[in-house]
Amino acid sequence: MSELSPTITRDAERPVVALRPMDRGHLDAVLAIEQEGFTNPWRRSDFESALDRADSQCLMAEVDGVFVGYTVGFFVLAEYHLADFAIHADRRRQGLGKALLVRLLAELASRPLDYATLEVRASNEAAIGLYEGLDFRTVAIRRGYYSMPTEDALVMIRALRGSLSDWTAGIRGL
Repeated sequence: MSELSPTITRDAERPVVALRPMDRGHLDAVLAIEQEGFTNPWRRSDFESALDRADSQCLMAEVDGVFVGYTVGFFVLAEYHLADFAIHADRRRQGLGKALLVRLLAELASRPLDYATLEVRASNEAAIGLYEGLDFRTVAIRRGYYSMPTEDALVMIRALRGSLSDWTAGIRGL
């Protein structure tokens, strides 16, 4: 993993968010957020597996030394796949999720990556709005992707260099 600068630039209304690599010592706090935020949460073993993978990037976010959220993603060729992301319920709607993702995307832009992808529940309007505000676009639907309850996932993509039209032009050339 490349070296992360310790803070995200903030505006006058937002707190400073520090990004740090996640380790096993953070898992109790991560699991508390995960279990509160998702109907089908990842298990401890899922996070441990992600931490052990060479192609993963697991980050935690802090504000004033307090853990507020995390991201888990995987590198696959020229793609970064955001597999899990959450902010503590008490800290949502404060711009922390956006600040965390802005910093993550800036860090990803320094790597030899072309795009970032993710899946999101089709009913999760807040998350979809957040992702669209960061230039992610829906490119597919995975029918019945989620369980508890069963629901479709929107597959979203964001160009990290160039534009999505550059990326889709490359697909036509396959």
